Parts: sequence; structure tokens; C-alpha cells
Amino acid sequence: MTDFADFFVDQAAASSHVQFIYDVAADRVTFVNEAYEKALNGRCAHVNEELPALLARLHPDDRAYLIHYCKLWVRGQVSDEIEVRLQQPGQPDQWFCLTPHHQATNGRVLIGGVLRDISVAKRHQQNADNFSSRKNAALEILSHDLSGAFGIVQQVAQYLTEEVTVPANSRVGDMLRVLENTSRSSLKMIRDLVNMEFLSSANTDLKRDRVEVGTVLRAPLDELQRGQGTLGHAFEYSLPTEPLYVNLDVNKITQVLANLVSNAFKFTPDGKRVAVAVEPCPGCVRIRVIDEGIGIPAALQPQLFERFTKARRQGLRGEQTTGLGLALCKFIVEWHGGTISVDSAEGVGTTFTVEIPQAESEIAAL
Repeated sequence: MTDFADFFVDQAAASSHVQFIYDVAADRVTFVNEAYEKALNGRCAHVNEELPALLARLHPDDRAYLIHYCKLWVRGQVSDEIEVRLQQPGQPDQWFCLTPHHQATNGRVLIGGVLRDISVAKRHQQNADNFSSRKNAALEILSHDLSGAFGIVQQVAQYLTEEVTVPANSRVGDMLRVLENTSRSSLKMIRDLVNMEFLSSANTDLKRDRVEVGTVLRAPLDELQRGQGTLGHAFEYSLPTEPLYVNLDVNKITQVLANLVSNAFKFTPDGKRVAVAVEPCPGCVRIRVIDEGIGIPAALQPQLFERFTKARRQGLRGEQTTGLGLALCKFIVEWHGGTISVDSAEGVGTTFTVEIPQAESEIAAL
């Protein structure tokens, strides 16, 4: 047994991640490896004296979260990893991922685990999420703008074909048919491209992180606001005034948001408003996408979230739809344990409401 103990001590000493053991009854750290000194700028021999100052560096929004987690940890009721932030004066927060362990023997409770610095990975993930948000917003706006233009060209070509008398031996008729067919195929290609991107992303594995919803949604909403502004559309949004933490797959939820906003503009006349409101509600976060558009007939509303729904309609500017978008939104939202609903009246407008549960520890801390 001593050989095994020596092996694990040597392995911990060689690790680049912080490994520790804490005696709950004694209220002391009984073991910490040398990685502690590099990762947290402490001294192993003085870890217990340094622990209060280290805990004081916890991000304020993570303290209640960690307290709730620790209560379960001491009882041996957690096995999931947890991510927390440590503040550094004048520098970005340090992100750490804790892999927990619990042992209870002869009435003695020990908790411990591995603490990994994931700050670089977090920054890379944030950059990737921001890039994805910009890509999704650009795709939706580009498809909306181009679809509208090609739709108009197709309608003009159809009108000229029906109304203009073409002289004998003229190629005008053939050219109008080419113009109409090219516009129609271009519209289909654009929508297929956007739907393919949405489908491929929706079918990837769900990766949820505890995030502050206002922080992660501000960037994609800014992108949507800038993009829609360049098209001359009125778009505005509001975010919670206080931090609100939810377990989200940020990329997938921003796709849902972009899809709902794009749909809203399809059925909202020029000069009318589309808005997004992100707000807290008991035990969840609520996202409302509100438009002043033409509304949805009551007979179509029960079928909206079905795959390849018969409720699909052509947009006001000729935009086509496959009937998959809202079904995928529903799938992603329910994947998060949430709900999506619609409230609409013809001639008045439509509101889509998404509700996603807050993280369990956030609710317990209220």
C-alpha cells in the first residue's frame, strides 16, 4: 500500500494541475501539490494561511454558486465539474475547472480534487462564440437582403412575361424566362445554405456552460442591430440590469435568437419595429422576440413548431422557408430544458417567448 501511496504522491507532485485534499472536520488543507505555487502564486507550506485571501478573490457572482456546490460536495452529492473565476487586479479573471472527489471513512470526511487553469481555453471559446455570432447574424442578414432582391427580380420577370407582348423572332421571352428561373434557383440556394448551416450546428452535441446571459447575448444582439440597421430596419433590444446566470450552449442559443429575429423581419413591413427583451422570471430567464408585423393566422399557430410544417409562408419580400427553422428552435430550447411559445394576432404582431431554467445553484441562492 505504501508503494501505491508514494506513486500517487509522486504523480501529484509532477502534475501541472493543482491537486489538493481538505479535511472538513479539521477545517484544513492537508495536502496540496507544487502546481499551487505556479497557478495561484502561493506557497504550499502556507496554504491554510493563504486560503481566506484566495477565497476573497472569487468573482462576486460565483460565491453563492460555490457555497451551494460545496454544501453538496461535503455530503458526497456532486460528481460534475464546476467552473469558477478568480479576480486579478488589473488583469483578466482567471478561470479554473474543478474536478471534485469525496471520501468518507470512519466518520472522517475528506474532499479534494484537481483544479485546472482553463483561462486560455475560455478566451478561445469566447472568441469562437463571438465569431460564430457574427457569422450567424451575417448569414441571416445576407440571406434576407439577397432573398428580397432576388424575389423582386423574379416577380418583375413574371410580370413582364405576362404583360409584355414580345415581337416575333425576339429573344426577350427566352431572356425573361432565364431571369425568372435564375432568380428562383438563387432564392432556393440561399435558403438551403442558411438551413444547412443551422441544421449542421443543431445536430452537434450540446455543450452547456454556466454563463451570464446578458454578457453572452450582448455581442450577437449588437451584430443583429448593426446588420439590420444597414438594411434600414428598426431593431432594438434590452438586457437584464442584474447578472443572471444560466447553463447555456451559447452558440446554439444565439442561432435560435438569430432565427427568430430573421423570421420576425420576414413578416414585418418596412418602418415597423422588431425588438428582443431578455429578462429574469421566477426560476428562469425569459427571451421575447417581439414584432409589429402582419401576425400569424390563428389556424396556423398550433402547427408552427412541427417539422416541415404546413404553416410555412412566403415572407413579405419573397423570402422562402423550408418549415424547419421553428422546429429546430423548439428542439434546441427543449434540449436546454426550456420552452418556446408564440402569441400572435393578425394585423397586430407576434411575440415568440423562450424560457430557460436558471442554473440550480442560482435558484438555491435566492
